[in-house]
Amino acid sequence: MATKAHVEALKHRVSRKLLRLPGVSGVGIERAGGGEDYALVVHVTDDNPGTRAAVAKHAPDEAVRIVTSGKFRKS
Repeated sequence: MATKAHVEALKHRVSRKLLRLPGVSGVGIERAGGGEDYALVVHVTDDNPGTRAAVAKHAPDEAVRIVTSGKFRKS
């Protein structure tokens, strides 16, 4: 279980590094379950083992959820 404050601090520490990785299109925070459980959400263009490994390297042993969402576009 990770608190919102913990995940916000994690996002602040690693989001720039994650956004520089090939295949990563966004980083956010969302509730991971009931109550006060939160997770860092990493949006990727496609789900592949290389991207997963790179994300895990920058946020080891943390509450991270990878979501395949494609590229984000300005509207």
